Amino acid sequence: MLTLLTSFDDTRVELGVTEMAASLGVHKSTASRLAGVLERAGLLTRSGRRFRLGREVIRLGTLAMRSLDFVASMQPAMDKLSQRTGETVNLAVPDGPDVLNVAEVPSTYLVNSSGGWIGRRTRPHAVANGKVLMAYGAVPVPRQLERYTAQTITTEPALGAELAAVRRNGYATAVAELEEGLVAVASPVFDATGACVAALSVSGPVFRMRPESLDELGRLCAGA
Repeated sequence: MLTLLTSFDDTRVELGVTEMAASLGVHKSTASRLAGVLERAGLLTRSGRRFRLGREVIRLGTLAMRSLDFVASMQPAMDKLSQRTGETVNLAVPDGPDVLNVAEVPSTYLVNSSGGWIGRRTRPHAVANGKVLMAYGAVPVPRQLERYTAQTITTEPALGAELAAVRRNGYATAVAELEEGLVAVASPVFDATGACVAALSVSGPVFRMRPESLDELGRLCAGA
């Protein structure tokens, strides 16, 4: 059953019984019975003739993230950044080659970038927290640099220069590199050994997080 649940990912948010059977290597009738058991437990929910992850998965995932001692220890810094900026504050950690957002303090503004970030994975080269994690060796530099917007960095020399600037300045910026109109700054979080284990970010719309304010916001993030 766990294998079935982990078959879902960002590219497969819904699965049919045939796909489940193929993923598990079992007959369709077996996959259908397993899906039914998970549905009754709230772990799956129907979407027409297909299934998606249910509310119970969201509840358990949120509970697990909130229970992490590390997340709890970072809450004061996140709250401080939220109070001083009013923008969305996120905490992200390495997840293999990707960046996983594990905690968020929503923006106090009506127009904001809050919501839906917890549990979301992103490729590191297009986001500020990913640049931080790459710059300090917490995640590898992707072999393929996918383009999301016209501003996404897609060449190795440009990304190398960007990561050098992150190490020099102590923070990273991303201006409309993942989504048009979305701006973020991020700084590293180090453990007791000096290793970078996470990134703390502030994000918001471009009309509030203007280019001339990013240096100040970056230093604020690094000093949280």
